[in-house]
Amino acid sequence: MRTVVLIAAIGVLACDESRVIPPGTMVNRDAGPSANADAGPGADAGPTSDGGAIVPAPEVDPRCVDGMYTETLPDPNASITTQIAGYTPANVVPFIQSVLDARYPTGAYLVRGALMDVSRGNCAEIFLNDRSNAGAVLRSLSTVVHECGHFFDLAMNGRYHVTAATQFTCTNGDTVARRGRTFARSLLNADAYSARRPPCGMGGGRNCDSYADIYLDGDPDDAMFDSGDQGFNSLLEETVQYVNSLATGYAYADQLGAGSSISERDGILTFLWYVGRYLRLARLEHPDAYTLLSTDRCWRDAILTTWGRAWLMLGATANARNLGINDAAIITLVRDPEILGEIQRLRVAAGCP
Repeated sequence: MRTVVLIAAIGVLACDESRVIPPGTMVNRDAGPSANADAGPGADAGPTSDGGAIVPAPEVDPRCVDGMYTETLPDPNASITTQIAGYTPANVVPFIQSVLDARYPTGAYLVRGALMDVSRGNCAEIFLNDRSNAGAVLRSLSTVVHECGHFFDLAMNGRYHVTAATQFTCTNGDTVARRGRTFARSLLNADAYSARRPPCGMGGGRNCDSYADIYLDGDPDDAMFDSGDQGFNSLLEETVQYVNSLATGYAYADQLGAGSSISERDGILTFLWYVGRYLRLARLEHPDAYTLLSTDRCWRDAILTTWGRAWLMLGATANARNLGINDAAIITLVRDPEILGEIQRLRVAAGCP
């Protein structure tokens, strides 16, 4: 059994240049993929309904932005034998780029983009737990791509680099207190859904949300900064990178030890759940934030594109049992009609048929 790995990120992303936080101001912590600990879904009490009519909705709609999104999937069967045979710790960065080129070119694009500006450090090396052998590096690639994706977006003033061909630069996505128009993501802890999978309290355990302890922590009204004080821009940024985590995990699933499972599917499913919950809370209690996210085309298309891309990767990994731990329980939360209904409302706002 492998242990849970928590990665300390160097900086915190904002959505446009006026809201980039200077290095050293705060520390954000990303949850790396955790290994088969305390797996097993349980029954939770459902949330209370907001009373509004929920339009039945699929996970994606082939007639709208999310369902029309497509990209070439990672190729887990591409040979990397030559790269592995020639690996030495001294050439770890070229090795990472080469094996990503072979199996997940979007990951290679993100790493190379991040390495164009190493003023915050070399992300390809910072987030390696072990570079002593090729297998250890390959097992760290999910974290490396995820974190390099953050570094690349941060270096480009909060632009979302989905792929080399698909990017979004949206504005006003941070909280009102941080000169944006949204609200702190930590407020999700008090919504009607949190009790279905409550925060673990940093102690781990079954049927609880360990991601909430990292990303939804703190109180936006106190004087101390916490990761959860950030707005929707950072919530979507994490969602974008957790898609990359899953894609990378899929590309190198053959490198996992026999009988091992990691939480790649858990991560992106948790953040899809957060996105749906955030939209619902915005619609019910924060109308200015909801107006921004639902009527601003950049935000609306960024959300729908990321949603569609996530389900593309989730579909590709549906039978990859080693890429999830509690994913069966979390996917049920995401498929709640009210959560899917929030995405449907965005489709309607986009004018989809």
